[in-house]
Amino acid sequence: MKTSTKASIYIFVIFLVTYLVLRFGIQYLFNDINRFLLTAISAVLTVVLSPQRRIVKKQSGDEIQLKWLFSNKVIVLK
Repeated sequence: MKTSTKASIYIFVIFLVTYLVLRFGIQYLFNDINRFLLTAISAVLTVVLSPQRRIVKKQSGDEIQLKWLFSNKVIVLK
């Protein structure tokens, strides 16, 4: 499996889990919230909190890095 495919799968799974946690967490906190508003807030927060993917070209080959907004660590996928 290519590294870019593996990174895409990781990002999708992290995005999905983050979205579901935020959606059900907001729904738990605010019982009477409109579904459209719930979906919009969850989606925007998920986009902000999900990792960003960067492709770095090195002599040994391409390296994919995942970086979160609130974390100083960079996760490297080879």
